[in-house]
Amino acid sequence: MVDGQRLTFDTTGLLDGVFRMRDRETGTIWTHLDGKAIAGPLEGRRLNMVPVPQTTWGQWKADYAGTLVLDPDTPFQDRYVRPVQIGVFNPNEAVFGDDRLASNTLVVGVEIDGVFKGYPISQLEEAGSVINDTIAGQPIVIVYDSTARTGVAYLRRLDGQVLEFYNPSEDGFEMNDRETGSSWDVHGRTANGAYGEARLEFVPSFISEWYGWSAYHPESQLYLAGS
Repeated sequence: MVDGQRLTFDTTGLLDGVFRMRDRETGTIWTHLDGKAIAGPLEGRRLNMVPVPQTTWGQWKADYAGTLVLDPDTPFQDRYVRPVQIGVFNPNEAVFGDDRLASNTLVVGVEIDGVFKGYPISQLEEAGSVINDTIAGQPIVIVYDSTARTGVAYLRRLDGQVLEFYNPSEDGFEMNDRETGSSWDVHGRTANGAYGEARLEFVPSFISEWYGWSAYHPESQLYLAGS
């Protein structure tokens, strides 16, 4: 939705190895990595980013028992020309971005107040799947669930209190805060402890291959443990 108008998108080529979109209503060209309009009547506008975490089918059913499922048997199968291989080296993609990481390294890309930072999945795994950090003066937590392969970031300020999170489990993903001992899930929700049914505020973030993230955001900071 832009200015109350619902837009319908189609793919239209690549920009720095990442696909672009065109909306049918105005013909504006958009980048899907950050939702910006780069050419056309709506140039300069930006779509709102919402969390779209990966999850297991079992967890999804548990959370949303009445969900609908997209049928793979559609008249558009000829448009799906190849399997997606995220994180696998592709020489056609390696020409984009910078060389601080290998081009197809997976990172959780985070944006706050125009500041960008990439968190390599390998670093998150080494840190126990939870990293507390500060970007643009904002305290955030970046989490990674290796089972669901979900990587996402949230503000860790709640009701005026800055929380510090950690994973108490040696096997799998869990998240507690040290201040109250409350447990939280990868969607930033808690249903027990001091905050009742609270939810952390989503920070624009998603898993990306480094070539695309660094090509679109060449000024991006890079998280490296100990640096």
